[in-house]
Amino acid sequence: AIFLIPLLGALLIALIPRNYRFVIRCVALLATLVAATLAVKMFFAFQAGQPGYQFEQLIPWVQSLGINWHVGVDGVNLGLVLLAAVVAFAATCVSWEIKFHEKEFYILLLLMSGGILGAFASLDLVFFYGFHELALVPTFLMIGVWGRGEDKNYATFKITLYLSLGALIALAGLIALYLQLPMGERTFDIERLTAYFRDHPMPGAAQQWIFPVLMFGFGILVSLWPFHTWAPLGYGSAPTA
Repeated sequence: AIFLIPLLGALLIALIPRNYRFVIRCVALLATLVAATLAVKMFFAFQAGQPGYQFEQLIPWVQSLGINWHVGVDGVNLGLVLLAAVVAFAATCVSWEIKFHEKEFYILLLLMSGGILGAFASLDLVFFYGFHELALVPTFLMIGVWGRGEDKNYATFKITLYLSLGALIALAGLIALYLQLPMGERTFDIERLTAYFRDHPMPGAAQQWIFPVLMFGFGILVSLWPFHTWAPLGYGSAPTA
């Protein structure tokens, strides 16, 4: 519910006429407030010290490929979900200064928020990657349309280029990781992958090229590599950056 509510809020706003500006803003504020409230509730209900994931939900999806709807939190991503939900609510609160294309802005903001929260809670690599990309696409559009500075369009082009490259590299690494499992046992489930490689360590030759691919791809996505400086290009002045 924490990350589906913002996505449902985006869908609801898409159905509201754009001249109902106050209603659109209230829907966005309510969606992020409910998500943040649920995240706070989950944070205090979490039982620290217990192994494994909590608030877990597992629903088989494409069983032939080992893809499942699998979400849950442990002591690491619990804090990330909480912070992302609170930041999404704060971003909505400070976005009342947006005066043009409010409907599109709040739809993108809620899609980005739901994507971020979904990525942090996903325990299946397919959904993790999908939610991550769902969060990235609105980022490009929001910087290009509502960003500030003369170079905002160039900043949008550059961030799109870099992050798309990083996403493709990361995807190649995830597929390579999936293919390391024998036929019949292949899965994208993070828990099952962890258990399998714990009992059947990956060959060193495979590790030596899969790990750098994943590190390089995700390093680009989280701006780990200093290939560029965002601030002079207007990235730092985007309203949701």
